[in-house]
Amino acid sequence: MNEPAPNPRAAEAAAALEQGVRAATAYGRDDLADRLAETRRVLLEPTVNVVVVGEFKQGKSSFINALLNAPVCPVDDDIATAVPTSVRFGDDRAAWALTRSVEPELSPVFADEAEGAASAGQAPAERRSIGFDDIEDFATERPVDPPTLVEGVEVQLPRRLLADGLVLVDTPGVGGLGSAHATAALGALSVADAAIFLSDASQEYTRAEMDFLTQALDMCPHVVCVMTKTDFYPAWRRVKEINEGHLARSGNQPRILPVSSTLRIEALRRDDKQLNTESGFLDIVKVLTDEIVGGAAERELTRARQDLIAVAEQLASQFESELSALEDPEARAELTRRLEEAKLQSEQLRGNAAKWSTTLNDGVTDLTSDVDHDFRQRVRNVLSEADAALDNSDPMETWAEFEPWLSNRMSFEVVGNYRFLTERSTELSRRVAEHFEFAGGDVLEQLDIQNPAGALGRVTTDTGLDLEDGSAGAKGMTVLRGSYSGVLMFTMLGSMIGIALGPIAIGIGLAMGRKSLRDEKERQRTQRRSQAKNLVRRFSDEVSFQVNKDSRDTLRRTQRQIRDFYSARAEELHRSTSEALASANQAAQIDERERAGRIRDVKAELERLATLRGRAAALPSSATNEGGRS
Repeated sequence: MNEPAPNPRAAEAAAALEQGVRAATAYGRDDLADRLAETRRVLLEPTVNVVVVGEFKQGKSSFINALLNAPVCPVDDDIATAVPTSVRFGDDRAAWALTRSVEPELSPVFADEAEGAASAGQAPAERRSIGFDDIEDFATERPVDPPTLVEGVEVQLPRRLLADGLVLVDTPGVGGLGSAHATAALGALSVADAAIFLSDASQEYTRAEMDFLTQALDMCPHVVCVMTKTDFYPAWRRVKEINEGHLARSGNQPRILPVSSTLRIEALRRDDKQLNTESGFLDIVKVLTDEIVGGAAERELTRARQDLIAVAEQLASQFESELSALEDPEARAELTRRLEEAKLQSEQLRGNAAKWSTTLNDGVTDLTSDVDHDFRQRVRNVLSEADAALDNSDPMETWAEFEPWLSNRMSFEVVGNYRFLTERSTELSRRVAEHFEFAGGDVLEQLDIQNPAGALGRVTTDTGLDLEDGSAGAKGMTVLRGSYSGVLMFTMLGSMIGIALGPIAIGIGLAMGRKSLRDEKERQRTQRRSQAKNLVRRFSDEVSFQVNKDSRDTLRRTQRQIRDFYSARAEELHRSTSEALASANQAAQIDERERAGRIRDVKAELERLATLRGRAAALPSSATNEGGRS
């Protein structure tokens, strides 16, 4: 199956960009040609990541399979998806696994360390081609032979729904939204274009689901709620109404779209349009194509329009300056003065001493400190909550619940810290862009901030707490020692004063034995609390160590990205103003016999560039509704 033709609006913009590339090349501006070529590439090769999230066994894999009419995600009652599975467009059906080998003799602890090293990026994962029948082996909890660390599965399919750059990502559901797996989902949401939140129609949203939804709505620009298995639960309408009430009370109003994967698959098998409509999937397809993919396409079209107009204006500037000098020799001095001033401004934007460069460097320094302080404050809050929880409980009884809470709570704060980093980095980019306002400078907003779950993957501290309550024999010995001391003490006291205290001494001894047992239990409980708090702090120290390193690396990458972007804009402006000044000075050297001919030539060039700019300005600015079926 061949790749379908690009969207007509994208094709129109791509053709205009190609014309701009040819124009920039013809005028000797390879820098501007490269800029437009990259814009065209992104326009024609879009990527719109949509993450499918939800509780354990809510039908995420079945939903994707039904949406695409292909068994790409494994569905099993006994096993669950264990690694992210992404599905994108491709001419042919194919699959790959991102793997790393593990020595069979490695213990689980060392295997965890190997996985942490893998996440650290110390060695690239192997992209291993696998058969469609093998996807289940690599994407689920089922062990792979030979022992292999599987980081993800990639699938490509020839489906129209995916042709415009849509990438669906099935996230792990092992352990539920309250587990550490929720961290990977939240991390993916923080860098995704949209999310689909799935919950089946068996019951209303749980507290864990509402908490996760609140976080998802806060960090992802577009969240769609989907209710699955409507064919299996007749009361799904009532459940949908209750869930809509929960969302309204939380201050959110996302739509809840009811679907049945079973009806969808059967409808596609029969080619039954009515049954397909009843399945609810046509509404999902409409949201994906019109709002999510269409919205992303609109952003790229806007960028294409802005870039093409900016390039056309820069190309035209040198001819406009030359024409002014040719048509009005008396005003040549004023024109030259303005051009020299513009050139000086553009020169001030170049080099490390430029004000925008200082703004960037100072901003990154301040941001590094603020990000570090933000995370320290978050860790302090987690430690305070952990200490309070441990002080009011016995780790012997609560550690099984406390340990996953600690991991998930810390993970949430890591994701929050990365969100803070992303927002402040984008704000810094806007401040840098202010130095280019005189030339209508662009703002770099699409920063390459990676999934924060990678930093947590390198945390290898063991949070297992080796807690043992005293045996029955040890407790008996404690009671016996306390009782014996009490009986002995009061018996000797009675002998000294000549009073027989035998029966009383025995009662007092038993009471003291019970007190000794209570004191020993309290001592052991205090010791367990102290041990638990030490483990919590070791865990937080390891998380802080990894996150601080990762956030600093991220900020350095972001700084280089912003620096390179605005350095390129500064060089473009300087070259444009320099050539405009050179053209004006050259016009002053033309004698009267050549002046008329040159004016005609310059006007012709300006007409061509005006046509290019007009074509850019005429590019459609609003998305049309274009539905689709996979």
